[in-house]
Amino acid sequence: MTKNLKKKIELSNLLEQVETNFDSKEIISKLDKLHSKSKAHVIGITGAPGVGKSSLIDKLVKYIRKKNKSVGIIAIDPSSERSGGALLGDRTRLMLNPSDNDVFVRSMASKSFLGGISELTYPSMVVMRAMFDFLIIETVGVGQSETFIKNLADSVILGVQPGSGDSIQFMKSGIFEIPDIVVVTKCDIKNLSEITYSDLSGSKAYFQSQNDWEIRIIKTSSAQNMGFDNLFRELNLRWKWLNDNKRLDKLRINQDINWLHSCISKNFGDKGLERIKKNISYENSPFSKLNELKSKFNF
Repeated sequence: MTKNLKKKIELSNLLEQVETNFDSKEIISKLDKLHSKSKAHVIGITGAPGVGKSSLIDKLVKYIRKKNKSVGIIAIDPSSERSGGALLGDRTRLMLNPSDNDVFVRSMASKSFLGGISELTYPSMVVMRAMFDFLIIETVGVGQSETFIKNLADSVILGVQPGSGDSIQFMKSGIFEIPDIVVVTKCDIKNLSEITYSDLSGSKAYFQSQNDWEIRIIKTSSAQNMGFDNLFRELNLRWKWLNDNKRLDKLRINQDINWLHSCISKNFGDKGLERIKKNISYENSPFSKLNELKSKFNF
């Protein structure tokens, strides 16, 4: 058994323990240790159903692997109404090499959790973030409530399909508040993709980040394997920018706090959160902090 294959098996077992035994002291300790050893650039990929997220990921992963970098993928799938488990639709569409031990895919069921992600995405992300060079999180889809990916990823890619009218709908719903990179997919459809690209470029003021990162619009075609060199270059520029002036540290502390707030709100509601969060003093070790709050406030 190769070293990397053994690592994949151990990772799979650990993620299973996180799902089934999340509140145990052993798992909490492991999660906090891994939280302090993060190395991956976490990339969230979202967009309307049918935009081509899985194809985009497939080509991006292949490009990353050509650079000899390891990749983890968390694919958030719709839930089975009968079993509650993931339907594995996205995972089956990824045409990845099953013998490549530097690529690992984890499917998770969204269940009833809003935000286009799963309730356990955050702890699973923390585990995988410590073990790969890149970690990609694919959301179920995108809608007005499905913007939580911004609280998990270092960089968010929003896919827009040519001729879909997505740009106008996203402006209405506020989705353009979340991307760091906008990708026009299926750009082998020449005329429509040029119109969509022009529309987005002309509307850039609507979705420019509130910080000083300048959002880029990139054209790709998974069918023609086009634009992924530009996308990878932009991701590297984003990663360098995040690591300047401790922007990444600040971003991840905010992610931790948002996750703690979400966990509290789930149990106590928004009013309960407003009361409890005054007592939260957070610096690091989010899992131990959550366990402490659970004991203190009995939830």
